[in-house]
Amino acid sequence: MTKETPTLLSIIIPSYNQLEGLKKTLNAFSKFRNKRVELIVIDGLSSDDSPNWIRENKASMDCFQIEADKGIYDAMNKGVALSKGKWILFFGTGDLPSEDGFDVLIRTLEQATETEVLAFGVHLLPPRESGVPEFYQPVWNTSLKWRNTLHHQGVIYSRDIICNTPYDLRFKVLADYHLNLTLWKQGVTCRCFNTVISEVAPGGVSRKFTHSLYREERAMKRTIFPSMPDQIVHHVFTRLKWLKKQLS
Repeated sequence: MTKETPTLLSIIIPSYNQLEGLKKTLNAFSKFRNKRVELIVIDGLSSDDSPNWIRENKASMDCFQIEADKGIYDAMNKGVALSKGKWILFFGTGDLPSEDGFDVLIRTLEQATETEVLAFGVHLLPPRESGVPEFYQPVWNTSLKWRNTLHHQGVIYSRDIICNTPYDLRFKVLADYHLNLTLWKQGVTCRCFNTVISEVAPGGVSRKFTHSLYREERAMKRTIFPSMPDQIVHHVFTRLKWLKKQLS
């Protein structure tokens, strides 16, 4: 990007032993690179052929880093540190941009001036776990206290806010939910759009509904809602959510 055409959007793609998915995602984004979009790949020192492929194909991305990390959110924080865009969006390996929706996103970002967070819809590709909807539409209100109503691949953060509020590495699976709750409680505004901007590949650690996931949710919410009544409510609620998943 030149000084005359500053980077509008940084796409950060953390990757670990997911070479085929990484190739698929980078190929899908190639058509958007001339629209003030940069692609950043953060590889966690994969043991497959990813590091060699990334070095040999560095022209297909704007920036990359290959080194051991402390997990996916550490990789995302590293990507933010390398980014130049006014806005930040995270994609997983194997995820794809929705072509029409992404054009809408670019036009929206070109006009956005004050909003610190924007959220769009995503399409979750099959196979989907029980209870997981096909389309995920964003909501930014008190519902966020009970579940993460923003899908990670549909949320665009201003670079300033994500630099000032990096992912908390205490939370290995739900640091994105923690970030959203933190910003919501701080009174940060978020504009929500139903336009689908991403096609999300199946899987992902937050879609493994294990007991440890809900234990982390309780620990995470204690940092945001520390009062004893809130803790009791969330303790009961997360256990009910876990039970519902077991019965579905």
